[in-house]
Amino acid sequence: MPYARIAAVTALVLAVAGVAGAVIWLTGGKGPPASETAEAFARAWSGGDDRGAAQVTNAPARALADLQANRRGLDGAKVRADVIDVAEEDESAVATVAVRWNVPGIGPWGYRTRMTLDKGDDTWTVRWGRPVIHPQLRGGQRLGTTHEEGTRGRILARDGRAIVRDRTVYRVGLENDRVDSIRESVDALTDVVDANPQQLRNALRNAGPQQFVEAITMRPDDYEEVKTALEDVPGALAVEDEAPLAESREFARALLGTVGPATAEQLEQLKGQRAPGAQVGQFGLQARYEDQLGGKPGSAIVIRNAAGTPVDTLFEVEGKPGKALRTTLDIDVQRAAEDALGDRDDEAALVAVEPSSGDILAVANRPTDTGYNRAVEGKYPPGSTFKVISTDALLRAGLDPSETVDCPKTVNVGGREFKNFEGNAAGAVPFSVDFAQSCNTAFVSLTERLRPDALTETARDFGLEDVPPGEDLVERAAAMIGQARILASPLEMAGVAATVADGRWHAPRLLRSDKKTAGEPLDDGELATLRELTRSVITSGTGTALASVPGDVHGKSGTAEYGSGDPPPTHAWFIAYRDDVAIAVLVENGRSGGTVAAPIAAAFFNALR
Repeated sequence: MPYARIAAVTALVLAVAGVAGAVIWLTGGKGPPASETAEAFARAWSGGDDRGAAQVTNAPARALADLQANRRGLDGAKVRADVIDVAEEDESAVATVAVRWNVPGIGPWGYRTRMTLDKGDDTWTVRWGRPVIHPQLRGGQRLGTTHEEGTRGRILARDGRAIVRDRTVYRVGLENDRVDSIRESVDALTDVVDANPQQLRNALRNAGPQQFVEAITMRPDDYEEVKTALEDVPGALAVEDEAPLAESREFARALLGTVGPATAEQLEQLKGQRAPGAQVGQFGLQARYEDQLGGKPGSAIVIRNAAGTPVDTLFEVEGKPGKALRTTLDIDVQRAAEDALGDRDDEAALVAVEPSSGDILAVANRPTDTGYNRAVEGKYPPGSTFKVISTDALLRAGLDPSETVDCPKTVNVGGREFKNFEGNAAGAVPFSVDFAQSCNTAFVSLTERLRPDALTETARDFGLEDVPPGEDLVERAAAMIGQARILASPLEMAGVAATVADGRWHAPRLLRSDKKTAGEPLDDGELATLRELTRSVITSGTGTALASVPGDVHGKSGTAEYGSGDPPPTHAWFIAYRDDVAIAVLVENGRSGGTVAAPIAAAFFNALR
């Protein structure tokens, strides 16, 4: 039966039945009712298909531009539109629509609006106007957001002093209305400053007509170096501001992290808690504790006029300041660590801990242009610094440090030849001399005095949980000198030195709120011997670079092979302690611990005078 005839029959039945208040519609063969068009618009808009929604209007091009502009204005928010009712009258209809946005950095916001539909020859269309999006929009207006960054929480040292606080910076970027060619301006700017060109181009394309798009935040000294060059960049602008920074660019940078404009990926990870352009932690503590440090910005949904100026506020969310994060870092110790590493640009790290508590006092890394925290996250063969643990295992097995243990140039164990890296082949000397001179062959020759799992068990008392038992005699021999499959971070090796200093291992602690935990005390006799031996490294062994350092300094050098080659490349290590400060120094590709890492340790302790 034809559609129009069904409608006519239905109307007649309703009239005869005397149904009061019945809504009667007659299509006259012109297609489905207005409600279906209204629903089609709502479904497409809700699904992010602005083009599809625009197609059911009487002005598809204008509608598409308006829908996209308002979605961008709300920072790419998702929208849910539900048709509440549709009232038809002759050739037109009015639909009431419930609109609910989920705006990044703001959250849910809803209202009701209306849209008029007109009946054409075959179907209904939405009569386009910006009030379809929001009833208060007029003329060239659109929806938008404003975000006022709250005060970011400070990162504090153990004594409560601010390590990271607001300091003067220059925000360097491009003014959109002064940029004639996005590619030309971006290329010119990124030739002067270190910024992501693709990210900057995308930001400019999505920016408002008079918006400033930041590329990089610079310290005053860095800005002065490029200030003149920026004058030749079309549209470039530098705005003086304040930002949370440490006292220098390199100061614990990999640990503390930095703050900068949020990327799309970061916004997704933050699950709508920050809006595009928000300043968020990029790595390190600033990123890990973004929720605590960043607080919540004050935000509003506004109506902007054609020039982009807010003219009315529709919805506001009150901001909350960030909370301080108190660490165990010591500013003076951190300065000494940074001074000791200096301006070197090779891969190196120095970490300092407090033996009596496990508190991390300083974390310094080189180079400083990456966020890689090798002092804490890096894993390397510890080389001869592991001999502190090997020695304790031998002491537990009955070794007397005065016992003569031959130190030849080479020794064969299980078919593999081992040789010395530091010190000379001292020959038949007391074990104490072997330790001071870091004689590999002497240690390797004692392999079979230990049970296969002896190093694994002893290492746990020094905080190393992942020392695997040797699978055969050769691997057990290599483990005696910190090779084989043994890997440790500089932080873990600083903990080894700290265990000798305090007499028991304390778990490393970075935040003052972290729980304190400790291992079992070392045997008094073993501990006294380890302290004598580590002191001899400084006075007559491979650590004489620290001999002139004031105080009672103890240490152990290490040269760790990795990879392949003849000879294979090596990393240089030195672990040490004085009073209640223990450190580990690592220099990747350093030739030997005594000549490369030990002088850095000396510089550190001298800086703490």
